[in-house]
Amino acid sequence: MTLTVVEVLSRKLLNAPLPGIIDMFNLGMAAVAFLGASQCQRMGGHVRMEMVVRRLSGRTLWFVESMTTLVAFGFVSAVGLASVDGVVRAYRVGDATMDLLLPVWPSKALISVALAVLSVRLALQLFDSLRLMIDPDGQPIAALPVVSVEELAREEIDDVIGKIEPETVGSEGRS
Repeated sequence: MTLTVVEVLSRKLLNAPLPGIIDMFNLGMAAVAFLGASQCQRMGGHVRMEMVVRRLSGRTLWFVESMTTLVAFGFVSAVGLASVDGVVRAYRVGDATMDLLLPVWPSKALISVALAVLSVRLALQLFDSLRLMIDPDGQPIAALPVVSVEELAREEIDDVIGKIEPETVGSEGRS
């Protein structure tokens, strides 16, 4: 963010843009975006369509969760393998940015690593969903628990303003 402010001020006030800032942004942005994907998945922060899933329970719920996680795992793994090919190709041809001629392959490699970590996360989630399909009374360990709208709203309120303890009636000490 600081580099952005400095670059804009330098361009507008001094009519002298900083060379290579756009290259650095292009290399860093994709890597930063992908590096947080696994953590977001662990926290249940990705967009999910839960209108149907919330109505399911027991083995049916965990079967659907297993199948959707399997599809996500397959997709992320395929994209991750394709990204490795992109890293190798960028390294072999000496792919570089336009201004500073920075090599592109390290940034692409970070994306491949991030997708590999996300694949591992999805594999853990898949195995836990399969475990819960066998034993629906177990507690989710790596699988995302399905919570009600009310519970989700309470968690978001607690995250924003802090945990509020419900007041008990008559605890003011009136006589």
